[in-house]
Amino acid sequence: MLSEKQVDAVEETAAELQRRRDNRPAANAGERPNAKSGEPSQRDKDRLWAKKNLRFKGGEPCLDCANALRIFERHSSFTGRFRYNDTLNKVMDKGAVMLDWRVSEVVCVIQERFLPEISVNAVERALIVHANHVIQKK
Repeated sequence: MLSEKQVDAVEETAAELQRRRDNRPAANAGERPNAKSGEPSQRDKDRLWAKKNLRFKGGEPCLDCANALRIFERHSSFTGRFRYNDTLNKVMDKGAVMLDWRVSEVVCVIQERFLPEISVNAVERALIVHANHVIQKK
């Protein structure tokens, strides 16, 4: 029989694995177009979204702060999530302080889904700019 601590550890691990499954790219998640409904995979949806919303040069998306900012401003996954807190001098994600690991997680999502080779610094700068834009609009 499992102890209470062991049960808690298993539940935390399961929650973490589910969170990771939800954020991994479509190719790794085993998502393929639904043959019956003809629905495209998440990866195909992300590629289509990127073609419509990001800047490209020579057939490749520009790996800069401006494209990362477009993702934060235009993609539904990020709408309404981030705000800058002047008191803390930190970006907030749905009210939670964006600690380094949270920022890294957002960078990973951007790299996996839209801009695989974009630098961490470019995404971090875009995140700060976006979060400041949000509070200025209020």
